[in-house]
Amino acid sequence: MGVNISEVLADFIKQAQTSNLTHAGYPKLYEGLNIKVSFGQGGVAKIPWIAVLGENQAVSKGIYPVYLYYKDQNKILLCFGVSETSLPDKQWGNDVVTNFPLVSSVIVRPKRYGSSYVFKEYDIDDKLNMVSHTRSDLENDFNEMLGHYRNSLATKDFTKQIDKKPMILAFAQALDNASLIISKSLATRFIAALYTKPFVILTGLSGSGKTKLAQAFAHWICETDNQYLIVPVGADWTSNENILGYQDALQPTLYRKPSSGTLDLILRADKDPDHPYFLILDEMNLSHVERYFADILSSIESGQPILLHSSKKPLISYPDDPLPVPSKIKLPENLFIIGTVNVDETTYMFSPKVLDRANVLEFRPTKQDISDFLLSPSKVKMEKLTGLGSQYGNALVEASNTDISLEDQLKLVNDGDGEKAMKQQELLNSLLVNLFEALEPIGAEFGYRTAMEITRFVIFHAFLSTNGDWQLYDALDAQVVQKLMPKLHGSDRKLRPVLEQLKTFCIDHKLNLSLEKTNRMLDRLKDGFTSFAEA
Repeated sequence: MGVNISEVLADFIKQAQTSNLTHAGYPKLYEGLNIKVSFGQGGVAKIPWIAVLGENQAVSKGIYPVYLYYKDQNKILLCFGVSETSLPDKQWGNDVVTNFPLVSSVIVRPKRYGSSYVFKEYDIDDKLNMVSHTRSDLENDFNEMLGHYRNSLATKDFTKQIDKKPMILAFAQALDNASLIISKSLATRFIAALYTKPFVILTGLSGSGKTKLAQAFAHWICETDNQYLIVPVGADWTSNENILGYQDALQPTLYRKPSSGTLDLILRADKDPDHPYFLILDEMNLSHVERYFADILSSIESGQPILLHSSKKPLISYPDDPLPVPSKIKLPENLFIIGTVNVDETTYMFSPKVLDRANVLEFRPTKQDISDFLLSPSKVKMEKLTGLGSQYGNALVEASNTDISLEDQLKLVNDGDGEKAMKQQELLNSLLVNLFEALEPIGAEFGYRTAMEITRFVIFHAFLSTNGDWQLYDALDAQVVQKLMPKLHGSDRKLRPVLEQLKTFCIDHKLNLSLEKTNRMLDRLKDGFTSFAEA
């Protein structure tokens, strides 16, 4: 006969009222999972517990369903447990992190269990019975919990797939060998942006290396040249046909793919989900982005499929077409889109709708950069990059589609120091609220999506850090200048108060990148108008 968790709990509650610390008589297994019970070691515990552990998981290092009995409050919490002694190798899935509170938000934060998430709360009456819960309720709750647990244990852990710290060093070294001058800081921000969201915009001076960086990264991390495509955007792109093609109206059994090859790249990515694919749109703003790219932008955010044609079966473009076109396709999660932008009289400005959906990295070579280049000017040697970083490809795909909690990542950065991690998370939250208040007067404040993406960037910026002394303010600095400032444009009267307030914020918190950009925008206000984009 199987284990009845409600009966186990009844015995557990009764014994917890005594000084008996033994756990003899309790079952050892529940549906193939190990059961551990503790009433204390050497003395009666204030919070006795029952944990259920999967393979390679332990209460000292792992994640596990756990009943925590708060005897002083007459409460039992069924929690998504997280080890405090050592950092776990696995993480609870995003459904847990997003939808369930930490223990500290329900009961006074316990020293050892504060990183656990609360699934259910049960009151205990004077007769040691669960209040308002039947045995059936308890069994159903616990089985639902086990469903979350098995899903989380099955999730691949991208942090274990690569030796994370050398990734930036390896890419920086490869760039150096290929004679492409890109600072390690910019490379870190670029890759962290790709980890955060598969849409990145590169802007700045013409000839400063925007397209070369995108091309170099694709060369470096891809195994074959079928995984990336550089497409020059035309000034005559007025519809999505230039990206997605169209069904032939005269021959409805045929589909006219775009000559650029973009649809074939998307179809290849869809058939090969474990490897990254890159669509590089060169001079993306030569035409109105909203006209030719609306379907892609919508799919990036909603996850909904893009409608391609009305036929009930896939269409081909020519006999023996190896990539038939389905009636609709969901944008592959392993497809990364990088757009390069020049600003002059021939281009169009991006709308806030577009800027809000991407990280915008600005390229501005310094005097030292130009001086170093002139000492040994040479062409970029892309052939020296090809495939050197392909071992990182699968990890990039996994990471970009994985949700880990900010607190857990900050613990890793801080060598397991949970208190320091919590303080950093609280500091980030406070700083983002301050930035929201600064931008609100001109309607440039950010929404929930931006706040979430900034948090994800901080997570991956920390993950990719190579210097051993990662700083939260470095990541925040990158996000102020990449996520918040690109939408700023307007007259002196409109923008000066906000930019002055932003300048003070940058000085107070040593946000050097953002401060430099703020000063340039303030300087251009002498002409009566300023914007993030610079010609």
